[in-house]
Amino acid sequence: MRKLFSLILCLVITAQAFANGNIQGTVTDSTTAETLIGVTVSLFKEGADIPLLSAITDVDGHYVFEAEAGTYEIEVKYMGFQTQRVTEIVVVNGKNTKMDITMSDKASTDLEEVVIQSSMKKESVSALYTMQKNAVAVSDGISADVIRKSPDRSTGDVLKRISGTTIVDNKFVVIRGMSDRYNTAMVDGAPLPSTEPNRKAFSFDIIPANMIDNIIITKAATPDLPGDFAGGAINILTKEVPEENFNNFSIGTGINTASTFKKFQSGYRSPTDFLGFDNGKRQLSPYFPTSQSLQTLSTYPDPGKGSIPYINALNNDYGVREHSALPQINLQGSVGRLYNLKGNSRFGVTAAVTYNHSENIKPNLLRQYGDYNYTDNNYVYSTNLGGLLNLGYYVGKSKFNLKTLYNRNFDDNFLYREGTNNSNSSDIRYYAYDLIQKSLFKASLDGTHSIGKKDAKIDWLVSYNYINNNQPDQRKVAYSYDDISQQYIAQLSSIGKSNNRLFSDMNESVVNAALNYIQPVSLFKKTSIKIGAFGQYRTRSFNNRYLGLQMNESKLGAADIEARPIGTLFGQDAIDQGYYTLLDQSGNADAYDATAKTMGGYAMIDNKFTDKFRAVWGARLESYNIVVNSVDKTEADQTWTDILPSVNLTYSLSDQANLRASYFRSLARPELRELTNLGYYDYELSANILGNPALQRTHINNFDLRYEWYMEKGGVLSASVFYKNFDQQIENKVYAFSIYEIKPENFQKAYDAGLEFEIRKNLAFIAPKSFLKDVTFYTNVAIIQSKVTYDTISVVANKLVTDRPMAGQAPYSINSGLSYAALNGKLNFNLLYNRIGQRLYLVGGNALGHVYERSRNLMDLQISYNVTKRSEFRLNMKDLFNNPIVFYFDQDNDKKFSGAGLTADGNIDPTKDMIYQQYKPGRTISLTYALKF
Repeated sequence: MRKLFSLILCLVITAQAFANGNIQGTVTDSTTAETLIGVTVSLFKEGADIPLLSAITDVDGHYVFEAEAGTYEIEVKYMGFQTQRVTEIVVVNGKNTKMDITMSDKASTDLEEVVIQSSMKKESVSALYTMQKNAVAVSDGISADVIRKSPDRSTGDVLKRISGTTIVDNKFVVIRGMSDRYNTAMVDGAPLPSTEPNRKAFSFDIIPANMIDNIIITKAATPDLPGDFAGGAINILTKEVPEENFNNFSIGTGINTASTFKKFQSGYRSPTDFLGFDNGKRQLSPYFPTSQSLQTLSTYPDPGKGSIPYINALNNDYGVREHSALPQINLQGSVGRLYNLKGNSRFGVTAAVTYNHSENIKPNLLRQYGDYNYTDNNYVYSTNLGGLLNLGYYVGKSKFNLKTLYNRNFDDNFLYREGTNNSNSSDIRYYAYDLIQKSLFKASLDGTHSIGKKDAKIDWLVSYNYINNNQPDQRKVAYSYDDISQQYIAQLSSIGKSNNRLFSDMNESVVNAALNYIQPVSLFKKTSIKIGAFGQYRTRSFNNRYLGLQMNESKLGAADIEARPIGTLFGQDAIDQGYYTLLDQSGNADAYDATAKTMGGYAMIDNKFTDKFRAVWGARLESYNIVVNSVDKTEADQTWTDILPSVNLTYSLSDQANLRASYFRSLARPELRELTNLGYYDYELSANILGNPALQRTHINNFDLRYEWYMEKGGVLSASVFYKNFDQQIENKVYAFSIYEIKPENFQKAYDAGLEFEIRKNLAFIAPKSFLKDVTFYTNVAIIQSKVTYDTISVVANKLVTDRPMAGQAPYSINSGLSYAALNGKLNFNLLYNRIGQRLYLVGGNALGHVYERSRNLMDLQISYNVTKRSEFRLNMKDLFNNPIVFYFDQDNDKKFSGAGLTADGNIDPTKDMIYQQYKPGRTISLTYALKF
């Protein structure tokens, strides 16, 4: 009884706590969009002259009132601004009413005070305009509300909805036609490290979409942003202090037409794989002998017998499992708690977890180039696990945020390949087992403080990022058909790309710190000076270890073992009889340690010369030192110091329209891995990935011109022109030797120029009383031209060339959509279309043409239905057209794909286009149930 009474009492207290409603919002300056601190906000009953309550806005310009159900008015007063009165504010018990307010400067201090009145609806639209219109620089973004209305599950999916932004491999960003190396990634303002061991790139698929508050892509730099970008600085803002208490939960499942319920093959499977963690059986033991110790085996009278204990310490299960691919599983949960404390202070907690599991197949993937004519079937057993915990405390003129994020991707790949290798006139069967585990942990602590009487601000940030990329036991085995015995024979006579085991591990830590000071000064209409200092210390350790079991072919019965199927090829009986010798082919270049230190500061002035003209200008100093050491030598030791000026000009053509112009100088640096001599064989691409210690940084001059018009009801129309000039840009080039090689190189000069157009508009203007009032149309289009000019004679596919597009550049991209809300918003339809123009993937040379990725159409549909105010069903249909994904060698240099050709003897014709890879990914259909309670 006591427990029951306590439960009832808690419910009563909780019900009482939520009996009233809340009014809360932010007060901003209409001319700068800056939040206003210390504003007096008063709450009135409708039509009353005496306030019920008063509050002072905090360091974020935020205020909050608790009130009974009813209709209210709010009045805001602040020295130097016109008093604002907002009416028609309706409060509902247990609900939060959001009321953001903008304030305008007084026209003259001599005039009698005039109270400006507006309704809640009008003021909310005004606040939206203020936020968008008064951004410091050219930028685009997407909010949590828009994300929720799309079928996107990861940040990589979300980003392709933003103007001028395209995605490679569903995770790497291309902005304004520039590859991911020319973009920088941040979470909550803290720079993120690369998640990839072989390139500068952040894998955006590891951050689930439900953890995002909004995403802002800044395309024109200001001095307070990192200087190493030219396409865009991507800032992912995660959820912090909630506006009200919430509990959200969703469960979903889905099918892929190319995968689900089809035969799914895989290698070794541990009981914990489903949770996204290897159980350790694939890992190399920390007590495993060193490379030098294993080399002594060659001196044994019988190396095979001497190898037995070490081979047994490895996981020798090469069996191929088969089952029907399961449907996707998607689970997401999030909670938020807001505690309004005394003195207008508040404390908030946001926590979220997400779990996704899928079993996808790339069926019948063709590779037809050079001597290769292969068909691959690639099976990916994938689990994603993530969590977020954000704490925020706002008190007086200070705020503090602690934000943590963890995400883990578990991708267990199994590849089975059949086809012909014409270099040895042999039919082949190839098996590859490859588990890739990626994890990201991020923690940041930041604070903002208002000081003095002129609203000066100090903000600071310290953050720690840790990334791990682990491949515990990548295994590759090739069979060749023997015409004499008429059976497939495993190629075990040596250790190499046809027979080896790779144990790879990358650990990287990044510590960031920044301190900024903003001081308003009495100059022109309004002026503020911002100065700051920052530092980053980055360390990485990388180690590849190559092992392999070599067959003693002189031993009686060796040929019979080599003819065994893959499941018993490395059977215990063959190991115990000493048929295999364990070899270690790791070299000094297969491991490296690297450190990168960035130090600097900036000065930035924000001048509001008049009500219409604004200039934000300044410069940033960055000193960057990088040291890369392999086992026996220093691969690179460089220090680069750069001054990066920028200016952003804004002219307000009207209250709703801006004309912007900007210039900034930026750079792109080689990634750590690119400055090593480490070589890595990519079995999917059938190519060696190399480094280049001679790489230099790229300098870029950037120019932008943009017109933007913010229409009613959140509509927007914008048009942009941009031009970028590159010096020593870095791109990957493919070479044809005994094996294909891909290597980063500097190219002398290039430019990238383009147009961007965006419109978002409700269609009520066509027929105000028809269903079109509930239809919103949006589209953004980018048309881009880039050109790399060669200073010396260049031969591509045995033809002289003088110029080409930049790698990663697409000549155009289109994002478009229609949304329709029916039944008073209970039933919603969202149709989304995306198309990316053909783009250069790898730079060719000599006998090889450039590798292009063909354009394809992508159509997605989401239908959602609100069963109640607290529950919803969402049906998502993704990639409805299911166009093939095609990468090809442009051997005739006409930038068109004409299909792979064969010679009279059945070989690949190198004078015609060749297929690098081609497959159809299938359509994905998923159903999700979401509950709020």
